[in-house]
Amino acid sequence: MRSLLPTALMALACPLSAIAAVPAKRLYFQHHDWVVACDNTLACRAAGYAPDDGSTLSVLLTRKAGPGQAIQGRLSLQPEEGQPQPTGALHLHIQRQDLGVLAPAKGEGTHRLNAAQTSALLSALVRDGGVSVTDGAGHRWALSDRGAAAVLLKIDEYQGRLGTPGAVMRKGSTPESSVPAALPVPVVRKAATVDSTPDDPAFARLAASPALRAALRATLKDNSCEGLLETDADVPLSNSPLQIQRLDAQHVLVNVQCWRAAYNTGDGYWVARPQAPFQAQWVTSDAVDYADGQIIAAQKGRGLGDCISQNTWTWNGTAFIATSEVAAGLCRGVPGGTWELPTLVTEIR
Repeated sequence: MRSLLPTALMALACPLSAIAAVPAKRLYFQHHDWVVACDNTLACRAAGYAPDDGSTLSVLLTRKAGPGQAIQGRLSLQPEEGQPQPTGALHLHIQRQDLGVLAPAKGEGTHRLNAAQTSALLSALVRDGGVSVTDGAGHRWALSDRGAAAVLLKIDEYQGRLGTPGAVMRKGSTPESSVPAALPVPVVRKAATVDSTPDDPAFARLAASPALRAALRATLKDNSCEGLLETDADVPLSNSPLQIQRLDAQHVLVNVQCWRAAYNTGDGYWVARPQAPFQAQWVTSDAVDYADGQIIAAQKGRGLGDCISQNTWTWNGTAFIATSEVAAGLCRGVPGGTWELPTLVTEIR
């Protein structure tokens, strides 16, 4: 697997115009069997998993930012083929206590925890553990508490709840009104793009331009895009052909294969002027697709495709703006991943 820089770090190397108007604050943290992703509105989502990857049981705890916000709990159980399948209603258990039936969530393939179940779950996660789910046939699936306390503390810190009555880990008497309100969802206005003329000879000449290749390379701090390297028999992607399509009258989108690994690939994308000096703006070297003004990156955490990180950039008329980041979570046998764990949310208009 190719090792990828977290997007927040990659953004530091990105041209300012490509990431403007997007708040930088966000969080992704993993400890043992728990992860947390907090987005740019200060909303946080913590996901806990089974003690090992032999079970697909997982819990998602979501808390919006602001005073008095309750934690919402959901549970997912999607056993792989060949494993015991749930029969009848699912019950939440903590130690030897049955906390009742878990209500199915319509159309989601998950179950919702009520307020009492969520409260009991939180208490167990930071104290004695012993959380499990049973079905009508007596099958039992355990939920790990390893890492939960650290993850819940991260949420309290990120949302400014430490020392308040609403904190999970470090309660205190600081007024709940001191908790910061949620930040607004940034609005990105998507610009229209034009259709490129197939086999445009001007684009063919541009794609063959050594000066354009040099301009693209100049935006990178190293030789991270193999497709831009001079022909080298030891580098299969070296000197890969450039692909060019028009965005509007003043801008073109250039892409080239950058890297290839066991189960992931990455293309580089740049915005450029159609003539020298090109003024190339690098967007990403990890993309898998472009369509209708949006560049998409999606990388598997492992070959099974049971944990996938995703990023989207949207054209606003002058640059591609980061408009979505979704963390992968842990790889636990559910195709596509168990939960969506966004660290960046926007509204596209």
